[in-house]
Amino acid sequence: MRLHSIVGSTVAGGLSGFLTRPCCVIPAVLSLSGVSSAGLGGFFIKGRPLFLVASAGMLGTSMLMNLRREGGWVNKSLAVGASLLAFALSANWIGVW
Repeated sequence: MRLHSIVGSTVAGGLSGFLTRPCCVIPAVLSLSGVSSAGLGGFFIKGRPLFLVASAGMLGTSMLMNLRREGGWVNKSLAVGASLLAFALSANWIGVW
């Protein structure tokens, strides 16, 4: 093989591997462009009540779906507890350092 084709395939493979992970690429691009999570948090703080209502609705639906399923009480109580803890953390009712 020629060196040109090896380098080209290596670059193409690396680029395609990099682009298949948008969960990693998008934060990296935002960070490199100077957009920090603190700035985005300040942007989204205006819609916090709406986000809390949406998260309460989704967590409530998740709890209802889990409670309607067949299964033991341990699984159901853990799911309800985890949902309530998740909402309490997102609503900042309980704080973590």
